Amino acid sequence: MQNLTQPFVKLSSANAELIMQFAQSQEMVDLVNTSAQKYMELAQKTFGGAAASGAQAELIRSLTDNYSTFAREHAESLMGMAAEAQARMSQQVADVTKMVNPAGSS
Repeated sequence: MQNLTQPFVKLSSANAELIMQFAQSQEMVDLVNTSAQKYMELAQKTFGGAAASGAQAELIRSLTDNYSTFAREHAESLMGMAAEAQARMSQQVADVTKMVNPAGSS
């Protein structure tokens, strides 16, 4: 008898792979970079009147560090969500398999 859950397993794996590809896609990287650039432009406009000094350079460096940390944590969060979704789907498929085939034969 053909394993009835195999299509569900393939679907879960394929969807998880697509989510991972999306999170790591060039478009998402570009979006993060564009957002960071716009944030920096806004910060420069806001503080444009401030004298060029070590304090301003430190502020810009710190803002950049903060945004880099945010982007990394956001990407990690997306990856975690994708992994969690894959694990949930796999568990659901396993549960269905047990219900459909309680003897464990394939």
